[in-house]
Amino acid sequence: MTSPRLERTPDLIERKVADETFLLPVRGALANTVEMFALSEVGQFIWSCADGTKGVQELIDAVLQEFDVPVDQAQAEVAEFIGQLKAYGLISEVQR
Repeated sequence: MTSPRLERTPDLIERKVADETFLLPVRGALANTVEMFALSEVGQFIWSCADGTKGVQELIDAVLQEFDVPVDQAQAEVAEFIGQLKAYGLISEVQR
């Protein structure tokens, strides 16, 4: 059995303004709020990689290749960010 892959929800609008990426939910429970999410540089990178083909470990590996950070920092930041995205329903696990 393969490990779950992470996939972005299609229920939002993604916009880049200057060097920042913003996510605005358009359907679901968050669409009834005025929540908008601004992503950090690392968050933007993780978000772009969460295309349904990678699991958590692959995202950690990608962060390690892209940024000059220690392994424990990459693990903590990816886990925290993915946890926040899941809590808001912006990302889900799929079996591939």
